[in-house]
Amino acid sequence: MPHKATLTDAVIETAHEVKHLEQDAELARLRAEVATLRGRYKAALGQIDRERERADAIAGLKGIEGKPPASKASKGKRHPATMVVLLSDIHCEEVVRPETVNGLNAFDLEVCEARLGELSERFFALLEHERHLCRIDRVCVWLGGDLISGMIHPELAEENALHPLAALRWIGERLRGFIDAVADNAREVLVVTSCGNHGRTTEKLRTNEADTSYEHHLYVTMAAAEKRKNVRWQIGEGHLNYVDLDGFAIRFMHGHAVRYQGGIGGIHVPLNKAIAAWDSTRRADLTCLGHWHQFSWSRSGRYVTNGSVIGPSAYSVRIKASYEPPCQAAFVVDHHRREVTRAYPVFCDRDLRGKT
Repeated sequence: MPHKATLTDAVIETAHEVKHLEQDAELARLRAEVATLRGRYKAALGQIDRERERADAIAGLKGIEGKPPASKASKGKRHPATMVVLLSDIHCEEVVRPETVNGLNAFDLEVCEARLGELSERFFALLEHERHLCRIDRVCVWLGGDLISGMIHPELAEENALHPLAALRWIGERLRGFIDAVADNAREVLVVTSCGNHGRTTEKLRTNEADTSYEHHLYVTMAAAEKRKNVRWQIGEGHLNYVDLDGFAIRFMHGHAVRYQGGIGGIHVPLNKAIAAWDSTRRADLTCLGHWHQFSWSRSGRYVTNGSVIGPSAYSVRIKASYEPPCQAAFVVDHHRREVTRAYPVFCDRDLRGKT
């Protein structure tokens, strides 16, 4: 009997312990739930305070009234500036067949005509836009060479649409029309020229570039026949043609004297070296060139390089040149700041973009 009583007492005691454990567990659960609710309550109070502060801030803005700018630019106070447009590397009579450039381009006289028209359209739109920001009375037009491809390579002699003299007359008529249009839209027009490496009369390049250049002959002829009183020509007789725009010096050249053999840094490394060398004898604030068929503007390097109208060709594919859409360049020289404040690629590739 004592043994049976001891067993019963143990069972009862175990039951009490289980009950106490269940109560402790329930108590712990309730405490955790209370803690969670307190956290939510505290967060809700914080959100209410933030919303009240936001509402007070919004209400405080109701009394704010508009105030005009401290100063308003007037037309008479706009900085004087010169707009410069670069025209080079047109290669007007050269023919590019799509199958020779993986379908990236097609070029002939008809396409060239269309691209020159688009170029003119876009340039005058840019000129109008820039006149909202500065006073542009003068436009500088650079005729930078390689306007024709000539026959310096056998394949050009075989495939060009026109012989050099005929090509010269063709492009001369289009340039005359563009210069006349610029003269109608500017008080002063300065036409600056450089000879390219393609439009030469000799098999190899010579140091007397102007004397052996079809393009130089075109420039001299057009300047002699100039009828517009507001158009002045500055024809380059040497490789470098320096122009002073109210104290801002620009060095113009076609660009074939800059030696670039490919590699890291592109044309920019040899170009910076060339500029430093030329600056040692006569400094320029800016250097402009074409030849390499790529647009770029370096504010720190002080140069603008021009693109091309012809675009990619079989030659550019063979030398592994990167794709560059047909474009030329334009930029603004602010005479108050004495620097180039904006430079544009003036695209003329509408025919390659589905006429959009």
